[in-house]
Amino acid sequence: MLKMTPVTIETADEAATPTLEGFKAQYGMVPNFFGALGIDGATLNGYLAFQEAVEAASHLSVREREMISLAVANSNGCHYCVSGHTFSGKKAGMSAEECVAAQRGEADDGCEQAVIDLALRLIAQRGNLETHDFERAAQAGISEKKLIQICAWTAMNSFSNWVNNIVQPKIDFPKVPLQNRD
Repeated sequence: MLKMTPVTIETADEAATPTLEGFKAQYGMVPNFFGALGIDGATLNGYLAFQEAVEAASHLSVREREMISLAVANSNGCHYCVSGHTFSGKKAGMSAEECVAAQRGEADDGCEQAVIDLALRLIAQRGNLETHDFERAAQAGISEKKLIQICAWTAMNSFSNWVNNIVQPKIDFPKVPLQNRD
């Protein structure tokens, strides 16, 4: 099988180079996911623009976004993203136990559980939610705008999971194992 190689600032195309330089200036290094996504600079920049737009007018808390990210990454078998989002989830105030629970699709709070459930239903049903999914969302206080953002965040995370599963960049966070879902 062909092994894909994440790009560096020196090997990136002209669209990706300034973005990767920005990460290097901000973090002192280029996270390997962005080197993987930067194989195509237009895709890297489009992904970041989509993420920025959704975050700028978010109806999801940082905690909810991290819970979705963990549940989706685990569902998609993305070891890189489970590790990265456990790191960022903890920075957002989640405990290690809450991160593991989110990977398994679980949350203690009813609204957070409804958010995770919707994200996982979107994956399982390929976006085809059923009447009871909408009813449960409404009962949990999830607005139509928030539901669309759950869909957007699920799609963004699935995309990043797929890129990482294809390219297999080295995990540059503390490694966290995937969880079995009961």
